[in-house]
Amino acid sequence: MELNAKDILDQMVQAAKTSFGKNWPGIKDLATWEFKKLANNVVAIERMKQSNSITEQTAQLQIELQKNTLKTIILTEAAIEILAVESAINAALNIVSGAVNKAIGWKLL
Repeated sequence: MELNAKDILDQMVQAAKTSFGKNWPGIKDLATWEFKKLANNVVAIERMKQSNSITEQTAQLQIELQKNTLKTIILTEAAIEILAVESAINAALNIVSGAVNKAIGWKLL
């Protein structure tokens, strides 16, 4: 199964929108931009795994770094509590984790 960045992005954005609720309009553009980078990174990791040019540990590190960056950017830009931001990011990742992990063959998300 080949992952599609747009499909991943759409699902993550919808989950984040629901989770952020009334705060979504203020962070929509920034969050969408960051989720797009994350979706593209997941697809790149899938390709690198297929060509044996990335290890599971490196892939997991890349995703953790990106999740932390996403959290930091949203916290810095919007006056939203950290628990709300973490909840929204987790909701966005959980919605795609099954398909992503299955396609890549690692527990990445």
